[in-house]
Amino acid sequence: MDTPLNHLENLNITKTIIEDCLMHLRNKTYNQLNMALINLLEEILREVERFITGRSDLTLTSLQVRNIFELYLITKHVSTNQEGLNDWYGQMHKDSIDLQNGFMNLFSSHNQDISELHDIQDFINESLANSPFESKREFNIKNLAIDYDYLLDYQAIHKLCSKLIHPSSIKINSFKALLEDDNYLNLLIIFGVFFCQKIEVLCQTIKSEKSN
Repeated sequence: MDTPLNHLENLNITKTIIEDCLMHLRNKTYNQLNMALINLLEEILREVERFITGRSDLTLTSLQVRNIFELYLITKHVSTNQEGLNDWYGQMHKDSIDLQNGFMNLFSSHNQDISELHDIQDFINESLANSPFESKREFNIKNLAIDYDYLLDYQAIHKLCSKLIHPSSIKINSFKALLEDDNYLNLLIIFGVFFCQKIEVLCQTIKSEKSN
């Protein structure tokens, strides 16, 4: 009887499959979908690597598992839905403007010169006007989870992770107890490995659809 793979072995397999898919996509002719998938898979690879090294830290593991889950849903949506792909690129403008506004408000409150930030904002708006995309808000992860039949996973992951990432009362007042109880960390790792394996399947699907 074969010995089941441990979590590290499974995660290293995920890394290899993502790297193989990335190599496949990089060898294809450039288009907007390929570029979006390359960027998403590169970010997933970074998260998996952080997941591998941070699995002893409850807070870091919570953050990485949630990010891996969300990245899986976004990549699945972008890879199978033209409107989703267009929205994904359109979100770059909204994200950029939100960042600029945040910095402008912060600098203004401390009496700092923001003229350069105004110039950057004008450039961002001009770039959008010259593109085929519309400014869009970020994806609603709950809606994506519903669309792809992962609502229960979404509810579990976001409820659990939010309590362990943010400065919640239970995290702060029961910090030592949470660390000593391996059940929380082990559950998160199982979730993370499960969705890494889902990403493996998605990578194989992307490769087969991009074989021509």
